Amino acid sequence: MKPSPRPTRLGPRKGEGRPSYAEAIVSRKLPSGTELYVLENHINPTMALSGSLFAGGLFAPAERRILASVTAGELSKGTQSHTKLEIAEELESRGSSISVSSDASDPVGVDLGGAALSRHSDHLLDRLVEILTTPVFPAAELEKEKKRLIGAIQQQQDQTSARSYEAAMRQIYPASHPFHRLRGEALIAIVDSLQPSDLDTFYRERYGAASLRLVIVGDVVAARVLDRLEKALSGWRQGPRPQWPALPVPPPAPGRESIEMPEKASADVVLASPSDLTRPERAYLPCTLANSALGQSSLTSRLGVRVRDREGLTYGIHSSFHSTHIAGPFTVTLSVRPENRAAALESTLDEIARFLKTGLKDKEFADEKSSRIGKFKVDLGSNSGLASAVDAAIYYGLGVSYLDEFPARVSAVTKEEADAEFRQRVDPGRFTIVAAGSFEGRT
Repeated sequence: MKPSPRPTRLGPRKGEGRPSYAEAIVSRKLPSGTELYVLENHINPTMALSGSLFAGGLFAPAERRILASVTAGELSKGTQSHTKLEIAEELESRGSSISVSSDASDPVGVDLGGAALSRHSDHLLDRLVEILTTPVFPAAELEKEKKRLIGAIQQQQDQTSARSYEAAMRQIYPASHPFHRLRGEALIAIVDSLQPSDLDTFYRERYGAASLRLVIVGDVVAARVLDRLEKALSGWRQGPRPQWPALPVPPPAPGRESIEMPEKASADVVLASPSDLTRPERAYLPCTLANSALGQSSLTSRLGVRVRDREGLTYGIHSSFHSTHIAGPFTVTLSVRPENRAAALESTLDEIARFLKTGLKDKEFADEKSSRIGKFKVDLGSNSGLASAVDAAIYYGLGVSYLDEFPARVSAVTKEEADAEFRQRVDPGRFTIVAAGSFEGRT
């Protein structure tokens, strides 16, 4: 009987001989530009995969950004060797899964995901490569997807949260910007016009080995996985390099807009302003730590405690920086009864102004740092969490050592730094404020 492999204990711990993630991860860069990373973790007989390609909406025509997400979604609907049903049945019979997706939240990338029992890892990798390199975009499958998408868009247009957010993004970002949002009817017309040839053209222009990054974590042998993937991908065209054009941050567009949606029991309000914050930059941690205290959680943040709990003016309130490779907006979203809109908005703006004036409290900041580090460590407790974390570090150019350095990086952020970076990017006087709901006859 073949002896069981000795379990790999991951993660640095001083004095216990555990390897750091940077030491444990085995990587290989192929001549085509593809980067492969494998982290052996023999605790249980499973493996997880996470990866990316630079083929998001930013690279599609400005008036047809959705082409990128439809192309990504249709990759697994049929290849030169297998139909959609054959692929699905093979994966399901083995308890495996593969996902390829792209959406407007990240204009640059396409997300790759997968999971399998270790004994089926070869099959998973082979099918993923097949899906990436030989899709055929069947017309019948695209027609089904178009009907599904149109139904989803129509349903979304009846949601106050979607309508208010889309309108705010139209106010802030010009039509040429990937964070601009089209009106529902325009988006439906674009989806309806898509043909398999459109998907095939975008695929051939944007997909290729040069921008492919794959991370595999689990009960596998690194050298064997790397050799298999290198051989399988050797014939794929190089494609465009992983780069993107610089996008200027638009000036703020302060103002207010109401979207009347009759017979809605609740309304949604969005406060938004453009931000210059991107995920790779140093300011990301200070800014997001400050934002966590202000409004990341509806239950424990300052906005949640005041506007939701103490004053009872909202069902939920949340603030965030939308930061990827492309700088997105800072937003505050809240759901209210229509008659509470004015009072909830006044309290929200007042609490933000108070936060900017007084800054973080020492205990509050310490709690946020502890929570951020704790959540990060919990997320690394599974193969899928590890794969996602390594993938994100690579995708944003932070390097695999980021996993080892993250707790220290968070601990090193000072309260003064967090306050300063946040104040630099948030100003209530710059907000575009959009509300959607049934307001007729109400204040």
